[in-house]
Amino acid sequence: MRLPLRRVTPPLTTSLLFSGSFVAARVVTLEFDPLTATLLRYLVALAFLGTLAWAGSQSLRISRRDALRFLGLGLFGIAGYHYFFFLSLRYTDVVNTAILNGLSPVITAVLAALFIRERLAPKHHLGIACSVAGVLVLLTGGRVTALVELSFNRGDLLMLVAVVSWAAYALLIRTMVARYSVFCLTFYATVFGVVLLAVLAAREGPLGQLAAASTGSLWSLAYMGVAASGVGYLLYNSSVRLLGPTTTAAIVYSLVPVWTAALGALFFGEALSTSTVLSVVLIIAGLQLALAPRQDSEVSPRTPPRPE
Repeated sequence: MRLPLRRVTPPLTTSLLFSGSFVAARVVTLEFDPLTATLLRYLVALAFLGTLAWAGSQSLRISRRDALRFLGLGLFGIAGYHYFFFLSLRYTDVVNTAILNGLSPVITAVLAALFIRERLAPKHHLGIACSVAGVLVLLTGGRVTALVELSFNRGDLLMLVAVVSWAAYALLIRTMVARYSVFCLTFYATVFGVVLLAVLAAREGPLGQLAAASTGSLWSLAYMGVAASGVGYLLYNSSVRLLGPTTTAAIVYSLVPVWTAALGALFFGEALSTSTVLSVVLIIAGLQLALAPRQDSEVSPRTPPRPE
């Protein structure tokens, strides 16, 4: 079975760009508070997208009736996700947040079925489950008992809110791609996200931190803003248009831990374990199923086909 290269390229590239931001974040978080780092990252992204808008012929006109939807994009996809993610780290372990974030495809699938009636064939659900299993193997080092040993607390609930927030962003994108270009959606999500982040980060004194930043941190912020938040969000939104929110989340969030492990080995000399290799096999097998062409007989006649 061959993967449809044209359709899978956007989420594959997105997962790689998102993974690179984890490497850059190791540098940035040494000098910046979390919300300040996020605000500066998206200011860079907004400057990048604004330059593209000025240089190109992209239409940025939006209907007043959709103003709240665009606000929702910034609230859920940028400010909300990052705010609850960083807040969760005050109360829980990193491994807990990573495992909950790895369950994003499942949560997205549930919300997509409930709110936009997205239907997938059984083999697609099996593929998503297989990919999530691969993510859990990677995050727990192959120790299934690690999941049982986890102690859940207020921070885990906050991280779950962050994951639900991102799923809501993906669903909103899906309902708007028929009326607006991917660029327009990404641009205004960033605009509203920056406004909300500016309010949240004000207490951290972002200007003072920026003035004292090293060259390495500034370059890392530039990568996170242009590559991960600028190009990455454009590609993610494009993938939602092509594949839908559930399949996009399955690909991106299954591969982010794999790319992150590979980049960690490349930049920080971190060893690749047997469990890492096993997780890669499970994830790739799952993605093969999740991206398999859907037969008409696999979908109920009453279910309208998803627009491609």
